[in-house]
Parts: sequence; structure tokens; C-alpha cells
Amino acid sequence: MGQNRRHGTDVSRSAINEFLTRPSPVSLSEDEIGPMPVVDVVDGDTVDVWLRFVEVRVQERAVVTGYTDRAVRVEVSRRDGSTYRVWVWRGAVTRAGRER
Repeated sequence: MGQNRRHGTDVSRSAINEFLTRPSPVSLSEDEIGPMPVVDVVDGDTVDVWLRFVEVRVQERAVVTGYTDRAVRVEVSRRDGSTYRVWVWRGAVTRAGRER
């Protein structure tokens, strides 16, 4: 069979996630983050994180930028070069590549 050389094929996790999601995920509220002070992180660990969008939940690769006793702030880079920061529950984060 012939190959379709006219259109590239990208079925990577990040390509599929971008197709399924809106521009920004749902972040935790200040009440959910809690009253504890935020510990800012420089050169944070790369992690796998579950993000909540209105339509779907997706797992993305992200970098930790801060945390409290119950929440983690991560920065996610999209393929188009844009980034967003979002607060998620601590349990939504695992070290990159680690199986749950």
C-alpha cells in the first residue's frame, strides 16, 4: 500500500492531549491549596501529572515549580511553545516514567 506523504502523522501522547483539551486546565482553588506557605522550586523535578480539563483528564509531563503540604504547582510546556502553570493535588504527581 502507498504511504501518505502529504500529511505527517503524530499520535504521540502530547499530540493527542492537545487535540482533546482546551487552552488551560482546571487549577485548584486557594482553599484547596491550603493556608500553608508555598515553597517555590528552582530547577524542579520532571514529573508525570494528571491534569483536569473540563472535557477530559490527561496525563502530561511537567516540571515542579512549587508545592504546599497538599498541592503541587507544575509548569507544562505545549508543543506550540506555550506554557501554563497549574496547581494539582499531591497525589496527581509521580516521578517521570514511574509506573503507578
